[in-house]
Amino acid sequence: MRLGKIDEKIFSEVIYPNLGKRHKEVIVEPQSGVDTGAIDLGDGRVLVVKSDPVFIVPQFGFKKAAWFAVHILASDVMTSGIPPKYALIDLNLPPKIRDEEFKEMWLGIHEALNEINVMVVGGHTGVYEGTDYPMVGGFSMIGIGEKERLGTPLKVRVSDSIIITKGPAIEATGLLVNLYPEYFKERLPQDIFNEAYNMYWKMSCWKDGLIASRIGIHMMHDATEGGVWNALVEIAMVTKKELRIYEDKLFINKAVKEVTSLVNIDPWSSISEGTMVIISDKGEEIVEALKREGIESAIVGEVKEGEGVTLVKKDGSKRKIEKPSEDPFWRVFFELAKKA
Repeated sequence: MRLGKIDEKIFSEVIYPNLGKRHKEVIVEPQSGVDTGAIDLGDGRVLVVKSDPVFIVPQFGFKKAAWFAVHILASDVMTSGIPPKYALIDLNLPPKIRDEEFKEMWLGIHEALNEINVMVVGGHTGVYEGTDYPMVGGFSMIGIGEKERLGTPLKVRVSDSIIITKGPAIEATGLLVNLYPEYFKERLPQDIFNEAYNMYWKMSCWKDGLIASRIGIHMMHDATEGGVWNALVEIAMVTKKELRIYEDKLFINKAVKEVTSLVNIDPWSSISEGTMVIISDKGEEIVEALKREGIESAIVGEVKEGEGVTLVKKDGSKRKIEKPSEDPFWRVFFELAKKA
């Protein structure tokens, strides 16, 4: 098996057919392109659930790393349209962690959860041989909300707007510049470096999703591994619709453009936690609401009959967007690690 997330073939052949005893109240089962599961509580409400690794990178500082660990998961839960409220965390910590580092990490988790109104209700904490950063356990979040606010692939309709927040490669930029600041400081203008370095704090789309969900969404998906292109391909696949994207509507942050150009990676297929793809029939309202909160976004396309993702170029020609074969972030990550 290759490194990273398993591929669609293994999921569909091994995991999906073998989920234990199936229950009829599970209305959103595990599936590619959908970040959460959902359970119908039978009273007009649903319970949404999501799990992820606890991702801690000590180079960021334990408090800063903890903020990201919380928001990776909160962003995924928020794609459902239902905000997270409860959390369970299993910490399997490496023996080299010091007491003061653990305290800094836990207070960072507490503060980040407190900001988004989430409480830890259970879990496990221990120190074990054979464990190491960045994956130091498992993290789950639960949200409960009105069933009518739940986003699912079945709600996506032809003529729905496709909205993207923040632009591509937010996470690729934030991680690279924070992991290797000296490399980029030597090669970028000071103002561009500062903006790219502070991109770290944009690596969450919890707020993006919360704002959109209050207006009304049909489906949301965050652009993680494989970036915006991969997120769009996954949405098209799970909805069995065509997503038509217009090149002249796409936008990219200036610092992101500078950083991705410097390291020669395609920003649209690069990892981008912080970018939310929103499908809704209330596109203009959502863009205006996001703007009021200082979040850049744009309607970049529409849902059509058909399948796959089509990019309409500025000259009117069309090309199919395929699932990226790899995320170029990782190549640069390892290359810079060797230089550092």
